[in-house]
Amino acid sequence: MRIIKLMAMSALVLGAVIGCAKKDEEDIQSLLERSWFVGEASVQTADDSTSTPQTFAGPAPALDTIGFVRWVRHIERPVEWNFNITVNGDTAEAVITGHFQGTPPGYGLFVLNDTFAPIYIRTISDSIVRKVRLYRDDIGWHILALTVADMFTAGTGHPVTITSVRAEVPSRSYVFEVTGADQYFTKDQLPRFYPSDTVVVTVACSVLDDSSWTFLHHGAGHRPGVGLPRHWREPFYRENTTTFTRTWIIASDSVLATPAVRHSAVDVLGWQTLWGDSTATYYSRAWGLPYIVAGSGDTLPGDEE
Repeated sequence: MRIIKLMAMSALVLGAVIGCAKKDEEDIQSLLERSWFVGEASVQTADDSTSTPQTFAGPAPALDTIGFVRWVRHIERPVEWNFNITVNGDTAEAVITGHFQGTPPGYGLFVLNDTFAPIYIRTISDSIVRKVRLYRDDIGWHILALTVADMFTAGTGHPVTITSVRAEVPSRSYVFEVTGADQYFTKDQLPRFYPSDTVVVTVACSVLDDSSWTFLHHGAGHRPGVGLPRHWREPFYRENTTTFTRTWIIASDSVLATPAVRHSAVDVLGWQTLWGDSTATYYSRAWGLPYIVAGSGDTLPGDEE
């Protein structure tokens, strides 16, 4: 009888532990889905939600640095996300994965690279991975640190590699650099810009058996009381075959109130993807990361602000 009672108590304890773990996982997933740092807003830099190639925003680079090309990425919605969450007491780790699909004729990468040619459509098949570390206090779960959102074409014969992204504000000797997709950043380590900052962004990248071009996305994100604005897409200047630079003026993001969480991405596309004909395939890689626009006296935004 005593053995039966012990087994029953063990089953109750085990059930309670499993129930608590499941509740923790549900709470964490809910937070990650709502958060402006890692939620759906962070994907806006990868999807233009249109099939009409747009002209570049702002002043374009000199004509001798990039040939004529206009493109937009239109992915199928909704995106199905997978959350692999491991809870260890008051800490947790989450691996968020998803897949961006764009199947012609309605979806894909729409490219106009010749004023006398039609718009070419490339099929999109991109994977996305982001890792997040969390902690729990008396209030609940919070984001501790996160990696870039690493977006890459699945199964391509021309894999694209990003080696580093460096953002520098020379006027105040501020430098932010990411050198790997598994590099974690706490919220106070994320790029933090003043509304008056001018930022020099440098990207090191390469493509197997091809050249490439790099584009800067910024602006999509959150400011209090306002929904998602349209993000900007701007081609970099090419310094050499593997290095690109671009000056980014934070005031162009039109942040009306600070602090604000915004989203940026560097997007590297293969040369044939941009300038090939109807037979060309799509391959790219992008690193997406939230940034904060704030004054010197502003406190960091909360996980869901």
